[in-house]
Amino acid sequence: MLGPLTLGLLVLAGRIIADIIGVAVPDPLGTIGFSVAALLALWLALEGAMVQRYGLATLDRGGSFQRAARYLLVTVTTLAGLIVSIGFLALSLPWAFETQNTAAQVLGVLLVVALVAALYRTLTAAREGYLHSSEQ
Repeated sequence: MLGPLTLGLLVLAGRIIADIIGVAVPDPLGTIGFSVAALLALWLALEGAMVQRYGLATLDRGGSFQRAARYLLVTVTTLAGLIVSIGFLALSLPWAFETQNTAAQVLGVLLVVALVAALYRTLTAAREGYLHSSEQ
């Protein structure tokens, strides 16, 4: 379940960023980008299964480069989720305020807070893990 969600987040975040900066992505480059996103999604699904089976400490296995790559993967996916959520909120919050839908407004704000908190926790865990690995 984590792989398809990650793939969707990475592809959609890439499209949102390309639209924001006004870059037209040619088909061959889009295919390469989709392939890279698919590989990252599979890798994150594998890491997610490892965390479920062996616990969160499994992210710290291997050398410093491998640990940094794992934390970077989680950070990139979290950023992709943040970008997609902000894009969704940019479309839905004007509607929520226009129709005076308080529940949609509150849920939208809570979604952004949750993603920012996840990004903060990921970055601080990566920094602490990297600092502690260099001490050993």
